[in-house]
Amino acid sequence: MIAVIVLILLLLLVFFIWLDLHLGRKNVQRHDIKTPSSCSGKAALLTTGTQFFDTLFEEIEKATHHVHVQFYIYHEDSIGQEMSSLLKKKAKEGVNVRLLVDYMGSFFLKKKAIKELKKAGVQFAYSFTPCFPYFFYKLNRRNHRKITIIDGSRGFMGGFNVGDEYLGRDPKLGYWRDYHLLLSGPVIHTFQQQFMMDWEAASGEKVNGSEYFPELEKGPVKITTLFSAKAIYSFWLQHINQAQTSITIGSPYFIPDRPLQNALLQAIKRGVEVTLLVPMKSDHLLVKEASYFYFKDLLNAGCKIEEYYEGFFHAKVFLVDDKICDIGTTNFDQRSFFTNSEVNCIFEDRHLIEEAKKAIKEDLDRSETLTMTVWERMSYWKKTKILFAKVFSPFL
Repeated sequence: MIAVIVLILLLLLVFFIWLDLHLGRKNVQRHDIKTPSSCSGKAALLTTGTQFFDTLFEEIEKATHHVHVQFYIYHEDSIGQEMSSLLKKKAKEGVNVRLLVDYMGSFFLKKKAIKELKKAGVQFAYSFTPCFPYFFYKLNRRNHRKITIIDGSRGFMGGFNVGDEYLGRDPKLGYWRDYHLLLSGPVIHTFQQQFMMDWEAASGEKVNGSEYFPELEKGPVKITTLFSAKAIYSFWLQHINQAQTSITIGSPYFIPDRPLQNALLQAIKRGVEVTLLVPMKSDHLLVKEASYFYFKDLLNAGCKIEEYYEGFFHAKVFLVDDKICDIGTTNFDQRSFFTNSEVNCIFEDRHLIEEAKKAIKEDLDRSETLTMTVWERMSYWKKTKILFAKVFSPFL
């Protein structure tokens, strides 16, 4: 009798969680710029943690009016303390400093560190703090954007977060590979608008004023920015279907839904060369096993799958026909497509595409090809884990 009662309670809990997730997805407002925004600007690709943090700190140091910082993960380790010290320094100089981090992504950020930031004049807020109603839906959501805006004229966007691991200091993961863009020009205005929307949703403060949107000189690169997960998903699906010669996808997590998987298989049938660049190591439970479920059909169809072995590959890049490239925060997985808040930049500039291709080639040269033979020789235990991981794919 007790077992039956426990079973009924478990089923009710599962149903309640499912209902919470379902209704939350329908009713919780998303604070995203819905339509693609095309602006001009300048852009440079940053691919190492040292390069990223040196450039970021240099630009923040030069700030005179405001610094808006948004990260998914913000650790209070060595590089995090250095970042916090710089933000506190700028706040004491009279610069308006706002720091926005994701609640779950930065869950272990200590209250003492936050208190010290606020005491120095840094305004701090969490994105997506879980609360009722729709507690489980909000608990599952992530603000995965990584944006920095300095004086409304220059900024950063891409895959790096704030933590020592992004400098290759985690012995388990080793050298960290990521793609981040340094941006300037009118394209920054779009990032500013999205940051203000996220900041207001998190803190309740409405930030406005012309000083946050200075008049900026146009740049040589046309950049289309997408903040809506629906728009990003539609862009990828459309360009996979339209690809003529090649598709290269770089992502630390590869968990597509059925339409994207089928689109890749159809592209291969059309003669398009499809290459996936993924990490050999895993930084999260079951994500690699979940990816392997989708690899099998792709390998059978003729897809090239390269596993990066020199550390951890965390970049998010999508290159089609060597003519159009997308770099951002969106992983090629169902969480990014349907749950997270993301940002991606799309460009066709020849020089910037060559920079991206050079970085991709460097990473492919440090990768090992996954073959169907390797897949088939996996142990029954690993194949069981792959099937188990598939069940939880939308949450990984």
